[in-house]
Amino acid sequence: MTHFSLSLPPVYKPFQVDLEHLMENIKEQYVNISIEEAIIVENTDNCIDEGYTEINFDLKNGLLQILMLGDGMDSKVFQETLPRIAATTKVTKKIRSGLGRYGWGMKVSMYVADYIIIETKKGHFHGAQSWKLIDGIPKYKKEIPKKQKDSDFTLIAIKLKKSYHQKISLDFIKRTLQHFYPTILGGAPVRNRYGKKRRLRVLLKSKLVESPPEVDYEKKSPIKVRAVRREATGYVFLARETLDEAARGISIIVHGRKIMKDYFGVHGSKDDRITGYLHADMLIDDVAGDKTLIRREYRWRKLSEGAAKQLGDFMKEVGAIREEKLPKDIIRHVHQEINNLIRHFPELQELARKLGISIRREVLIPEREGDVPTRLEEGSSRSRGLRPGSEKGGHGVPISSGEEPAKAPSNALGEKRAVRRKRRRGLQIVARPETEKKEAWFSPEGIVVVNSKFPTYDKARKMRSLSYHMDRCAIEALLNYALENGIIKEEEAIDYRTEVFAKWGEL
Repeated sequence: MTHFSLSLPPVYKPFQVDLEHLMENIKEQYVNISIEEAIIVENTDNCIDEGYTEINFDLKNGLLQILMLGDGMDSKVFQETLPRIAATTKVTKKIRSGLGRYGWGMKVSMYVADYIIIETKKGHFHGAQSWKLIDGIPKYKKEIPKKQKDSDFTLIAIKLKKSYHQKISLDFIKRTLQHFYPTILGGAPVRNRYGKKRRLRVLLKSKLVESPPEVDYEKKSPIKVRAVRREATGYVFLARETLDEAARGISIIVHGRKIMKDYFGVHGSKDDRITGYLHADMLIDDVAGDKTLIRREYRWRKLSEGAAKQLGDFMKEVGAIREEKLPKDIIRHVHQEINNLIRHFPELQELARKLGISIRREVLIPEREGDVPTRLEEGSSRSRGLRPGSEKGGHGVPISSGEEPAKAPSNALGEKRAVRRKRRRGLQIVARPETEKKEAWFSPEGIVVVNSKFPTYDKARKMRSLSYHMDRCAIEALLNYALENGIIKEEEAIDYRTEVFAKWGEL
């Protein structure tokens, strides 16, 4: 037997980190906001996450200073964690995650700076260090602290490169703060990474930054959604005049930071006048990328369901939603196809039960004189019902989740199904004229919206194939929703779509 001898070093050595490319990768994370905006918001986010009570921006002769009062960094965080890339203290078992949990926010400031000096004081600790990009590689060194202040603080001084002198101005800082933190500037409390709320004063050259002007509205309504044992609150407005595109939609605000805008799948003829905001701190762990995205997972779905219902009610109240009445036979056909879809994907059955969507199968109600056929839905329970000619009545009458139990109807011929359904909720299929350039979509409040202004709708009506069109749109809307929210896999959706539409003669 041949023996191989491997010569190994006595201790494994760590892989070397290519810091230059790592810094470039950090820069590429910012897709929906500019690097100039990132300098302002990343430092503000860090201020929100900690216990600071005031943040003051100042700019003079190309020196941007950000002074945060009321807290600071202890020696370990300042000396060991801060000068590391992607190192963070924001996520532990005992601490809630924060906006600055990625550990690279402050580092992106080096792209716009000749150098940066950070000075902090917390309790008896007082320290300073400087940062600089040298040949694309971030480097730091210890500095002598100079600022004399009794209270805890952190000061970030960024000496801007000449190419950024015009891009980062006092007016730019003000507009950025008003865009990303409108409710904080209006006095709303903010939550830090420990979950504790307080008010944060935001100043520019020692003067409070005003909140953006409130929209001149025709109607205002509160939004209050209970999701994942926490409450999200805000308002929706119908503006008197058409809004700029950037102002439309409901702003989702997490820990004081506006993350994105959304309509929760509800659209109407007055979308260009609908605006508002919703404080949704329960989504902090779902904030992604450059913090302008939210992962559409369980927390988002629960929040979206409640918000969609309330936004839909508001839109109907202001006349933004006008639904066409569809023939009953079309609705019946669509529900049959939806039942087939849900039977095919067990993953969709939880959603179906929540919406009250029927999943039927044939069963029998046992009686002395013989079994009576009926249809029992998945998730149903059995309830006693009365049958003709029987004082004691039959049993096993199906009552679905969300229905009120009722006596089975009686008449001279008897009632084969022996059930009266009183459905409180369920999947709705509606056709309404929409400004969205989409054919159809599913709203989490339980509505499949088919856009009657989309060209294919009118074409289907003229060709007398509206039933088929509604079937197809409803299936695609539910499949797309399930895909976007990770309920089913893409290849499974493609297979189902191919199989069903091929049978219908489309493929």
